[in-house]
Amino acid sequence: MKYLFFLLTPYALLLTVLAGCGYHLSGSNRLPSDIETIAVPVFHNNTFEPTLENAVTTAVKQEFLTNSRLKVVNDPDQADLVVKGTIVSYGLTPLSFDSTRTVVLEYRVHIRAVVSVEAPRTQKVFWKDPGMEAVAEYLVNPDTAANRVAEDHAIAEASKQFAENVVHRVLEGF
Repeated sequence: MKYLFFLLTPYALLLTVLAGCGYHLSGSNRLPSDIETIAVPVFHNNTFEPTLENAVTTAVKQEFLTNSRLKVVNDPDQADLVVKGTIVSYGLTPLSFDSTRTVVLEYRVHIRAVVSVEAPRTQKVFWKDPGMEAVAEYLVNPDTAANRVAEDHAIAEASKQFAENVVHRVLEGF
């Protein structure tokens, strides 16, 4: 009996903590029921990385199309919600070096944006995050063209991660 007590006590504590911290199942939706459509205009790009706004915007739209009960519409005036974003920084951070030649072998891509979700009809801002971030890594290739392909792939990966975060916040973050 004593053994059973020690075995079940951690589980009971975990359930108590989860019940008290607002934990809810991942599939639950906290959006008001009258919200049915969402628009994602092209993000503004305040960086010098060309076409970054297209990668991020496309990833956010795609994530809503595949993982949401909301219908994606093109016209923000016809949407119940609008996701607005401005990419404020893009950077590459070296992660590893060749110790004999001090050459970078791997980079981390950083994307940071200000994102808000607004209801255009009421002008209500549901939430605003001044620093949503996403990262992805890639290995450096000595061939310049192949290296750019690897960086673009990392941008796409970071954009997808960014999009997942936005969709999660919209569906469960209000």
